[in-house]
Amino acid sequence: MSALLVQDYLQTQGLQLPQDEVLVALRLAQAVISMGAASVERSILWYANDEAVLAEHIEADAGSEALLKQIFMALDSAFERAPCQSAVVYGLMPSENENTTPYLLRLAQQGAALAQVLLLDEAHAWTDLPSRTAQTGWLNLVQDVPHWLALDELRGEQNLRSQSQMSLPICLENGAVLGVLQLEHAGKNGFDEAAQIVWVGLALALAAPLQALLRPEKEEETQDE
Repeated sequence: MSALLVQDYLQTQGLQLPQDEVLVALRLAQAVISMGAASVERSILWYANDEAVLAEHIEADAGSEALLKQIFMALDSAFERAPCQSAVVYGLMPSENENTTPYLLRLAQQGAALAQVLLLDEAHAWTDLPSRTAQTGWLNLVQDVPHWLALDELRGEQNLRSQSQMSLPICLENGAVLGVLQLEHAGKNGFDEAAQIVWVGLALALAAPLQALLRPEKEEETQDE
């Protein structure tokens, strides 16, 4: 099943990566997630500041904390193997009603801090790759940010904080987006094949803990009612 997931993700996202190496990266990330028992300061997992308080969006119970720890440890492991300027796992939070906009919520990060909340609307799709990726389900790989800005494929000078970006959808097997793995590098062409393998493996592995944490099937049941 894992091999089929890798094959489908690579084909869907148009990535020319060695399938067997991505499978190894996936299994390594899954192993870290399954262990997930390292000590992590609670203040790191449950951040609270002016922009967002995680516990106001995610139920602050032991089960959620265990899942956040798994996500954090898996991200930390990948970050060590493929260092970059910023690495963030976002969860997709649905709109509460027809008058609110769905958004991405930062669940874990390594490196320089990025936005904690990103709306999923047309404006943010132009200025923030994670928002675009969440809305389309397509991976975005930008190896030269200034060039993309010059072409108007990406907008906003805040993107010049990095020279390359990679935004990967985290999906269920049916393609539904659960979240986004956002990566930024200080140099152009920052994501070579080896780095892409690590991060694709992580994106695939994160589907399970994100699904358990965000419980999308419960949201669907509520909306159906």
